Amino acid sequence: MSVPQRIPADHFTARDLVGELKERPDALAHFVLNVGDGDAQVVLLPTDPVAEHRRAVVVDAGRDKPLSLIAALTAEGLLPGVDDVALVVATHPHQDHIGAMAEVLAGLGDRVAEFWDPGYFHPIGAFHRMMAEVERRTGLLYSHPASGLSRWIGRTGITVLSPSIHLRNRFDTYGVEINDSSLSMRLQHPAARVVTRDEAGNVVDKSSSEVSLVLGGDAQTLSWSYVLTDFPFLMKSNSASSAAIAAATGDVDLLRADVFKVSHHASKRGVNLELMERIRPWASVVSCGPDSPRYHFPHDLAQEILREARDPRAGSGGQRSERDWEVRIYYTADRDTDGRALGTVVTVLEEGRRPQVWRLGDTPGRSVSVAALRKARRLDNR
Repeated sequence: MSVPQRIPADHFTARDLVGELKERPDALAHFVLNVGDGDAQVVLLPTDPVAEHRRAVVVDAGRDKPLSLIAALTAEGLLPGVDDVALVVATHPHQDHIGAMAEVLAGLGDRVAEFWDPGYFHPIGAFHRMMAEVERRTGLLYSHPASGLSRWIGRTGITVLSPSIHLRNRFDTYGVEINDSSLSMRLQHPAARVVTRDEAGNVVDKSSSEVSLVLGGDAQTLSWSYVLTDFPFLMKSNSASSAAIAAATGDVDLLRADVFKVSHHASKRGVNLELMERIRPWASVVSCGPDSPRYHFPHDLAQEILREARDPRAGSGGQRSERDWEVRIYYTADRDTDGRALGTVVTVLEEGRRPQVWRLGDTPGRSVSVAALRKARRLDNR
């Protein structure tokens, strides 16, 4: 386990994240909440031109922090407060991912339209409480998706990467380690449709210009091996067939992403170099605590894989001098050089604009307030 290097305090500027998002209705904001050794994420989707408001996707709730964030976003008018949580996902039934999921579902109430989990039964109290909350709701759409499923929420597309159906069909035999049951997914905006229209309603050609996230859950080596098979890299050539495939798919590699929420807290089994070279993220984000006495996350090996993918040095013999934040690897356990916790990592993505990284300065046990959003710290682009 390597302690994240501290980021210079003078690399941040205090800014109003709420104001930024209000001025940019087409921007997507991805929050990796600081919950210590656990996971909780919220994706604030761009404004839907039909619904005329934003919606949110919640992914995991190791703690109930998504509730305070959504309450703050609602108080500031970034969410309407009604029918605005399009999807809640429990990636897999480990305590650090679903410990507060029942409370989050209860707190959000009828705002939630749909719920996903992988369908892996795990006899712990948090799982039973979560399922009791799901099953009492007769109007809630509930699914066990597997790789290849595509879901559209307005102009945002979600592609499920894992678990592969090969693994899904073995769940009932307990022939799959629970982390490899994880739902991992790719979100892209704007997602290509059969008919794509511009703001004036005119039909336009598909564009490969999009912003994207890959959210890794706790998927490990076995699960990722199926992902790499199910979503192959398509070699490009000058042939007519290659051009036809590119035209039909929007010329997008379905593993490529601007931001990668690193799987399994950057454990040594959570990532491999082939996977990272396919994703090629602009930024990688790790959810972890300031110390991890039991599992020692993040693992040195995984950190070196993340670095190698961003700055290849293998075989060159040269020593690596860049610090993690200089190659855009961020941890919820980060601190600045003044010793202040940086906490929740927020990436703001918008088609045609440079991504931004913001920090909320919260500790794992502290809720996200309106003040935290209004006084966020934006990392300067250097």
